[in-house]
Amino acid sequence: MSLDDQLAEILTSLGVTMETVETVERAAWTPGATAGREEQQRPMNNNDWLDDWGDEAECDEDAPAEFSLFQTSREHYGAFYRLDLVAGAPQLRIFAPDEESALKMRCYLVRPVEGAPIREWFRASRAHSGSEAYSAGRETIEQHLLFAAGEALKRLFWAGDPDRMRFPTEISVRRIA
Repeated sequence: MSLDDQLAEILTSLGVTMETVETVERAAWTPGATAGREEQQRPMNNNDWLDDWGDEAECDEDAPAEFSLFQTSREHYGAFYRLDLVAGAPQLRIFAPDEESALKMRCYLVRPVEGAPIREWFRASRAHSGSEAYSAGRETIEQHLLFAAGEALKRLFWAGDPDRMRFPTEISVRRIA
């Protein structure tokens, strides 16, 4: 089951219908497509969004997650998070209430940019060919790293300005709903 299918299942259980809006948003973010809204035409974080999002395997919203964590926000009323490890890099989806949209919520996809320390944690863990004990515990280690990465990504996201799509340079953010 893809990430979008899982999200659709969760939202359907909450009584939210998202097929029409999801299709429009996905089409608007297709590389090379002409965007109909100003926020989709301008670069994110003062960089070209395609450069920030790396290779296609990591960009693919339907790519299988190695690990996933779900959380509700203790600091932002009504917000909740899905944190995934995809192709060895963390991806955070932030769902926040939005009374003005058809879905009554906004969804952002947040990733650390290339070269950010958060991204390097996972590369270093996977590149290390240490003891048998380390290899046996690698999955647990990556789960703990993912939790720590999620906390860092959340703090960086909320330090930015979601309405203007301006965020700290260590993360790349794309609104997907």
